[in-house]
Amino acid sequence: MNVTKDVITDLYPLYIEKECSADTRALVDEYLQRHPQHAEELRRVMTVPLPGAAPRPRDLSETQALQEARRRVRRRSWLMALAIFFSLVPLSFVSVDGKTWWFLRDATSSALVYAALGVVFWIIYAVERRRSNSL
Repeated sequence: MNVTKDVITDLYPLYIEKECSADTRALVDEYLQRHPQHAEELRRVMTVPLPGAAPRPRDLSETQALQEARRRVRRRSWLMALAIFFSLVPLSFVSVDGKTWWFLRDATSSALVYAALGVVFWIIYAVERRRSNSL
């Protein structure tokens, strides 16, 4: 079979990521030895970063990666729970002895502190979520 440049070019992504078989790797290596201009093109392709490409994941074992993912999900869950709690406290009310106390009306300064904490937790949650999605 005659191996053309197009076949080798199609194999570049697998070759670069080392996801091809040993036979395919040997075929590409042999072709590049016979055609040094294509070997130079491959070196150039390998050094050019792709725009918008995801950063390479850190070198973690599967167990460490799973633990890291669990830690991030747990942290995001707590942040969301705190954000919801502190956002809803100013809107809470209680009825004692026939009289209704509304936190926002009867303790405005405390309600504003809780609301501010809610906003802070929402911001931290959003930053964590964006950071997790970019990995």
